[in-house]
Amino acid sequence: MNKDSDSKEKGKHKETIVSSLGQFVDFVTNLSSSGKIIFRGQINDKPLIPVVGRNKERENFFNNEEKIFETFKREAIPYIKFSVNNDWQWLAIAQHNGVPTRLLDWTLNPLVALWFAVKYSDKNPEYRIVWAFYYDEYDDRIDTKKVGTPFSIEKTFVYFPEHIFPYIQAQSGLFTVHHRLNDTKDFVPLNKIHSSDLLLRKIKIPNKMVPTIRYQLDRTGINSATLFPGLSGIRDKIIYDYRLCDDEFGENNK
Repeated sequence: MNKDSDSKEKGKHKETIVSSLGQFVDFVTNLSSSGKIIFRGQINDKPLIPVVGRNKERENFFNNEEKIFETFKREAIPYIKFSVNNDWQWLAIAQHNGVPTRLLDWTLNPLVALWFAVKYSDKNPEYRIVWAFYYDEYDDRIDTKKVGTPFSIEKTFVYFPEHIFPYIQAQSGLFTVHHRLNDTKDFVPLNKIHSSDLLLRKIKIPNKMVPTIRYQLDRTGINSATLFPGLSGIRDKIIYDYRLCDDEFGENNK
């Protein structure tokens, strides 16, 4: 179990270090007893801001957000095998296909978030990160029937999309949809919004524990095949089963 000494204040939100899958499960179980939570896993400790608003890509993506979206909609139509009823659904489809959008991925399942935090080997970060967010206390869920376009919102919302394609259902997925400031047009990270920062918890997993936790998640059915239903998920699972990640080579594997 994680000890109280492992939790500390960082700004307003609390940080907690867990070093095993068991500790992680115990900690999020205790968290969940205090309210409804969504989770997000990250390999690196980066701000909670969508791709289209990140500094590195700003020049290419930031000023062309709606143009990128409209281009995707126009060119994706021949490949969509189900009915898409509004721009919110289109935005979710774009996000899950790697298009830069103002959506940030979250999940209702903490183990799914943990998998996204540990899925790759990377020796650089000291910790992998799982964010927990008490969304029911934030109480800003978007009603997409009343807000016609994602590009007109004036605050950051929690968006529960319809399960129009398998990934969302398999990952218990949802999003935060981020707004731009009126003056600078910048996107504000969720952890920099005062009303939300108080409701965030940061869970840190030591990088040295990643191979063990990744393996344990796979054994419990949290892997690419279950989270990405389809041929690409099967492919990635087969590759994982037959080729160890770099961080899984121990002394006996050299």
